[in-house]
Amino acid sequence: MVFSYYLLKPIYSAAWQLLNLLRKRRETVFYCHTPVDLEIWQPVQKYLKPIPIVTDKADTFKYLKSSGILVRRLPVFPKAVIMCRVSAHKFPCSRVIKIGMMHGAYHFKRRTSAKNYLPFSLYMFSSQKDLDNAVEIGVRCGAVGGYPKLDPYLPPKPVTKVAEAKPKLLFTATYDSSGMSGIELWIDHLQELVDRYDIAVSVHPWTNPDYIKRLRELKGIRYIEESPLQYIAEADACIVDTSSIIAEICALDKPMVSWRLPVARRSVPEVYDIISDISIQIERFGELEGAIKRVLEHPGEHSIQRQKANAIFFDALDGKAGERAAGQITKLLPELKL
Repeated sequence: MVFSYYLLKPIYSAAWQLLNLLRKRRETVFYCHTPVDLEIWQPVQKYLKPIPIVTDKADTFKYLKSSGILVRRLPVFPKAVIMCRVSAHKFPCSRVIKIGMMHGAYHFKRRTSAKNYLPFSLYMFSSQKDLDNAVEIGVRCGAVGGYPKLDPYLPPKPVTKVAEAKPKLLFTATYDSSGMSGIELWIDHLQELVDRYDIAVSVHPWTNPDYIKRLRELKGIRYIEESPLQYIAEADACIVDTSSIIAEICALDKPMVSWRLPVARRSVPEVYDIISDISIQIERFGELEGAIKRVLEHPGEHSIQRQKANAIFFDALDGKAGERAAGQITKLLPELKL
């Protein structure tokens, strides 16, 4: 638990209990850390009574307001909070019911300590395998909730081919300080490809700001500020490292080229094995165009392996994860049933 939890807990808890004496706490709120959280939440919200959105992030507040979405700032003192994070410290009172959901599919990096899940009454994982892994480290509040973010994109739709159009590539990268990113292998070479490919780029928000600035300034490259799911759906192929976005690419059965990277502190050996199995792996930029040509000519080469990986990453890819997650939530908060 972060230090601020212990610092704020006495003050917040006292305020919560005083407000509860004056008027019994009945409200459930959704804590939105980034706009991606909202993308995960909306397929769940449609099966529940409307829940207010709250945030403590200035950029998120500004984005939601500009999008016409009602949002309030923390602190708030609800009966319950739902979030797509392991951030119970934002509501430091044991009497606030806390429900969590994953903001990425599966755990592609070593997960946080089990003690950070202790304040949650329910935390939903994307698959039975991910839940089993959590139980193994001591998590006792888990359930399978699926991955609602994918619901609007399922079943995958075939890409409409436009005559003479350049193949669409999506480059992705996790944050460089993790030691698990491939961004340094391609960022200086992207513009060598723009004549032959339509290129979009999506990187983890924690990526070094210098990298992000350079990507935004590259001519002929589309830097994606928002969630890349629509770009995955439209892509002919994706170039990946070890980011959890790989699971979303897998779910939409897109061919991948991946960088073979050294083991890092937060690496999960099982994940490295899966990436090797579902993609064409390369080590140098000079190998990239040959690999791209291969996956474009044979997009189904690793399709069977991707389907096997989907069984690890997800409970079911039927477009109904939001409905199932809502069902888990209303077991604890029946007043939210439609």
